Amino acid sequence: MNSGWATRFPVVVVVLLLATLSNLPFLRASLMPPAGRAFVGVFYSIPDVYNYFSYMQQAEAGAFLFENKLTLEPHRPAFVNLEWWAVGRLAGLTGMSVPAAFQLLGFLAMVALVVGVDNWLGRAGLPGTHRLGTLLLVFFGAGFGGLLFLAFGPPAWRFLDLTTGLFPVISVMVNPHFVTGTALLVWATLLLNRGGWGVPAGLLLGNVLGLSRPYDVVLLVGIQALTVLLLEPLSHAPRRLLPLVGLLPAALINYWTLYASPAFRMLSAYQYTVPPYLNLALALGPALALASRGVKEAGKEEQDQRLHRTSLLAWAVVALISMGVLSIPFSFLFQSCVNIGVPLFGLAALGFAKQPARKLVVVALLASTTGLVALKLLLEDNPSWFAPRVRLETARALRPLCRRGDVALAPPEIGLYLNAWSSCRAFVTHVVATDTDLRRAELELFYLKARPDERRALLDRRCVTHVVLPVRARGAEEQGLGPDFRLAARVVAGDALDIFVRARPAPCASPATP
Repeated sequence: MNSGWATRFPVVVVVLLLATLSNLPFLRASLMPPAGRAFVGVFYSIPDVYNYFSYMQQAEAGAFLFENKLTLEPHRPAFVNLEWWAVGRLAGLTGMSVPAAFQLLGFLAMVALVVGVDNWLGRAGLPGTHRLGTLLLVFFGAGFGGLLFLAFGPPAWRFLDLTTGLFPVISVMVNPHFVTGTALLVWATLLLNRGGWGVPAGLLLGNVLGLSRPYDVVLLVGIQALTVLLLEPLSHAPRRLLPLVGLLPAALINYWTLYASPAFRMLSAYQYTVPPYLNLALALGPALALASRGVKEAGKEEQDQRLHRTSLLAWAVVALISMGVLSIPFSFLFQSCVNIGVPLFGLAALGFAKQPARKLVVVALLASTTGLVALKLLLEDNPSWFAPRVRLETARALRPLCRRGDVALAPPEIGLYLNAWSSCRAFVTHVVATDTDLRRAELELFYLKARPDERRALLDRRCVTHVVLPVRARGAEEQGLGPDFRLAARVVAGDALDIFVRARPAPCASPATP
């Protein structure tokens, strides 16, 4: 085996295994859904990912600045997310669906992440003989939540290494957003640690990270700060950390959008649910135990090795602090623990550097059970990711009927999808919207109890332009929509639904009006 191939072999093997692991469930779900159902394009955190898709849809249509489709209030487009813009433009230019383009981005980000982690650990002193075992451990390792789930059954949320993005093996399979953020974090850190020309390049990537996944740029600053404090005299810290001022552009843009803009403030004000510490300890316990071995083995490394090993330790410590103490007042910081398995298992692999390489491979195989259980679950016909076909077909049918700023009133289970497939805004969709309870109550009244005059009043008050109703013999006026609505499409896929469109502007200000 020539030296060039020997160098690339571990990376190629792990990339191919991860690509199989992530794409097999996606392809199977897309091509072989249960009868009468359709794959929604994502497996975990479906409401959250479909909210991502609502921004990608706008990019697909050509936008760079995004509106918040969770609100019906008038506002100017202001939100920037470079990752979601890239996915939307990819879909728009190639004709791919947004979920398929998102999956492709996840593959590219996964490759970048594997190469980046391999580079980082090599610089930290990992022997070449241990690279394959290390990458297997980092990218396939987790806790024993999968086996515990098989033994004790639902609810699955008790086993966080199986149901969240704490470890890359799960992130790669279910959430490209997590993989993209971590890949940018790894390469930004590597470049900043390189010094010289790497600093401006790292700051550029750091700003891309901040405008793609803001939680991770907080982690990037924490890693850099703690690394300097662990390696340098305190008096040197201000000078060494001064370059991080170069991350201010992303910070200011995010502040202006997410805190200063009323239309987007709901996104930053949402309180995340932090899991019980016992569940976190259960999920992270094996990785923490293995990581402690790497910390103990740290010794007289060369300066560059010491820098990268310390940065790895800083990543783990900052993420654990964010997950624990800091998540109490700032629940959003729990998001910084995504892919914490990278630094934990990276440290563990360094702890095995003086052991035979085969021993590390055995440890990696023992730690891979949760990923295998996750694969088994993703290959099942779970109704969570297979929705009744009529719901997605209705959302797609709205695509040619909607224009930017239109408001579509539909059952919540359809509203979730129409925000992502069309230019309309769903009347009810994600729980993060500030007036979700009020809108749900209005929606229930409209479908179940309202008189025709009450229906018309709601449609006019809320500037509704599109209405989805079950197929009935009566026309639009008899159903309380008024004479200005016309039947525009009928969707028959098991159930049958009619889509009515307002034939002239609503007697109110358009939600899209600035």
